[in-house]
Amino acid sequence: MADIFSGAGLTIYAAVVLLVAGLVVAFFGKTLFKVVIFIMGAVAGGALAGLLANYIAPDNTLCILGGVVIAGIIGGFLALTIVKGILAIAVGGIFARIAAAVSPNLLVVLVAFLIGFVLALVFMDRLLGVITCISGGAMAGGAVTGFLGGAAGQFAGLAVGAIVALAGIYYQNWKHKGDLSRPDKDKSDS
Repeated sequence: MADIFSGAGLTIYAAVVLLVAGLVVAFFGKTLFKVVIFIMGAVAGGALAGLLANYIAPDNTLCILGGVVIAGIIGGFLALTIVKGILAIAVGGIFARIAAAVSPNLLVVLVAFLIGFVLALVFMDRLLGVITCISGGAMAGGAVTGFLGGAAGQFAGLAVGAIVALAGIYYQNWKHKGDLSRPDKDKSDS
């Protein structure tokens, strides 16, 4: 029996793992992204609060536990807010860069930045969906390209990546009603 972790066997398994990961990211990436960022912020906030509470009241377990829980919740929401703010600044920067290429006027560049920033904040949920879908489509397309190889593999990978990304955008942003990251959508929406 051949070793599954050598040569072509590894390529097949890597392609399958990358394809599955790409599909998960394309169809559920927005929710996963928010959950991971929240958990990272909660762990960081809880750890800092635990250290501080342990310094202030080293023998009071209730104080330490309460500080960890409260700071964990605050840290999770703070991390989500910071990441969304950074993404909005990045989109504003892209708008400003495009405006600077068109017009050297500083006022035009500033207005373009503000428009991009506000649009990103207003449509943040949809923007996260599009970003994760494109990422998942690229992963799935890369898996197909790596598995098939050659020019046919590149064409098939591009086609699969585009199809997965578009299907993910439709599913995450318009079709999926059970998404925990979309509290504005309920089961009664058509």
